[in-house]
Amino acid sequence: MQDILLDRLVWLAVMLLPITGLAGIGALGALRGSATIYVLAVVIALTVTTQFDKILIPRSLFIFATCLLIWLLATAATNVEGILTSTFHGRSGFNKFATSSVVLIFGIASAIVCTRSFQRVSDVERLFVNPLIAAIIACAIFAIPEILSWFSSAGELLYKITTGLLHTAEHEKGRAPGRLISLAFEAPDLSYFCGFACPWALFAYRLRAKNHSLLSAPILAGLPLLLAVIMLLLSNSRTGLLMLGGLIFAELLYWLLMRGMRLGALALLAVIPVFAAIVFVPWFALQNVDATLAAGDVSTTSRLALFSAQMSIFANNPVFGVGFGQFGFHAYPVLPSWAWDSYEVVNWFETFDDLPPTFNVAGRLGAELGMPGLMIWYSFWVVAIFRISQAAARLRRDSPLNFLNVALLGSIFSLILGGMSNDPFRRPETWILMAIVSLHAGRTSERSA
Repeated sequence: MQDILLDRLVWLAVMLLPITGLAGIGALGALRGSATIYVLAVVIALTVTTQFDKILIPRSLFIFATCLLIWLLATAATNVEGILTSTFHGRSGFNKFATSSVVLIFGIASAIVCTRSFQRVSDVERLFVNPLIAAIIACAIFAIPEILSWFSSAGELLYKITTGLLHTAEHEKGRAPGRLISLAFEAPDLSYFCGFACPWALFAYRLRAKNHSLLSAPILAGLPLLLAVIMLLLSNSRTGLLMLGGLIFAELLYWLLMRGMRLGALALLAVIPVFAAIVFVPWFALQNVDATLAAGDVSTTSRLALFSAQMSIFANNPVFGVGFGQFGFHAYPVLPSWAWDSYEVVNWFETFDDLPPTFNVAGRLGAELGMPGLMIWYSFWVVAIFRISQAAARLRRDSPLNFLNVALLGSIFSLILGGMSNDPFRRPETWILMAIVSLHAGRTSERSA
């Protein structure tokens, strides 16, 4: 009975992923707006109190979590003086370290408890893919009144009665006519969810259409994927486009190099440009920032300014960083002069009574945890990609495990590229995916029941 209850709660947690605009509990900080985290908190509590002896942590997840937490403590010890004395906009360095650590520990705990529910491919389909498809459809349904609100006052009224009820306030700045948000807090959130969901909507389509030719495949099987792509495009966010690009790259890499040419581990050479892009794309943009300023692209200017500050902090602290969660306390002095052309930068550092965001996960990790922190984070995903590359040629083309491996590859690349403009630590999608990756990346045989 407890297993059934936990499975249903995990199903619900996945279903609620796109809902990120709740007022929530203020003490939860960056997590408070997500509906999923409240359900995951119940799952964690029930698992610890009723099934603690059944928790089996996959080796890759255990190594990753152990290394990351140990290094977090090592960097905290090295930077203890700065953490205890830093203040900015009424926040102390220790308070930010504590809240950031709670977010990280909650995420790792979420990944660990979710592994219990995703042991088999059928479990992944039933408890992860199916609710994700339901969430896509729900987003599409609630998007209708929002799209109508762009064109008529009647549509606006309908929006406030439906989708608007799931947001914290009518004046919420996350809403911008012409940029779809649906059930999410803002357009980038919806874009991130859709980008995350696309590989799995494609996985669901392949499972349902594997015994059909391309022309005779069930049309409804591909509808969730189509809806996810349409909503991603209507959100008009670069995050979703980056994630969609990651999916396309992963598909080509898997089917052409890993399976078609059977290159195995040699196919990993094609991965190098993706990881290089994480740093060199924003770095190259920094070399051409004058064009961005001339175009009046405030959003890009803001992100480049923060990335420039992160690079400066990393250059001064390449090994131990400045401590987890401490970027906002060290960014002001190293901001480039052109950063103040962005009203967002002015708001973050002078107007709003809060710490600035981090956006780029590579920049944040480099600044806060140094090179070892970067290596720990990306090594988990690189090892998973390596395992998938080794297994690709050994799986039957129509095998569910084959479809699962390519979905994992697509999801990993989407997550990596999405991290160029998002902080994945506060997103439950990251930790749920980590659970599935740790269990199934490179798997060539199904687990027994």
